[in-house]
Amino acid sequence: MDQLGINGGFLIVQLINFVIVFFILRAIWPTLLKFLDDRSARIAKSLEDARVAEQARANAVNDAQQVMNEKRAEGAKLVEDARGQAEAQGKEVLDQARQEAEQIRTKARQDAEEERNQLLSNVRDQVVQLAMAASERLIGQSIALDPARSQQILNDFFTKSNTNLHNLGNEVEVTTALPLNDHEKSALTQQLGAQSVNFRVDPSILGGVIARAGDTVIDGSVRAGLNDLGSRLR
Repeated sequence: MDQLGINGGFLIVQLINFVIVFFILRAIWPTLLKFLDDRSARIAKSLEDARVAEQARANAVNDAQQVMNEKRAEGAKLVEDARGQAEAQGKEVLDQARQEAEQIRTKARQDAEEERNQLLSNVRDQVVQLAMAASERLIGQSIALDPARSQQILNDFFTKSNTNLHNLGNEVEVTTALPLNDHEKSALTQQLGAQSVNFRVDPSILGGVIARAGDTVIDGSVRAGLNDLGSRLR
């Protein structure tokens, strides 16, 4: 072996070392393999846990975004509903204010008309007396009518119509120059034969009666007579 350049003692020592290392490795190999397998399992589990955690984080982000979107939508709906309610309430308040204003105007017109009619009622007798005095002065005391007859003629001037007013309809609106008393209203209602009669006062018609039932108008006023007379004289 020396001729081959091999040291026999050194070879034997190396063989012994190899055998020792072999047995040592053989003894610890299962433990080493188990350690490596455990370490690989731990690494794999860590990677899986990291993947699961990342997935959970992504899911949480998505869920949070969805919740935020839903809350935004709910908030927008609440704002829109509140705006709609505010507009509806504002419109209701405006409508109510308009109705109240119209009621106030209507009441004011009615009060003014009632006050005017009351004033006209108060001066009616004075108008009749002045007319009677003027007629007596015009035709003379000797041929003047008696007071009762003169009173009746003047009353008829303000309450009578030369046109037939019967059967105009069930609902009739009557306009006179001066307010009528209850007796005159009852007589005129009987003449009309209507179920409902609404009496109005318009001093501009001067005298006589204007009756209106729907589209039908019977104008028996002094104003209409004077206008007709004026047109005939032209």
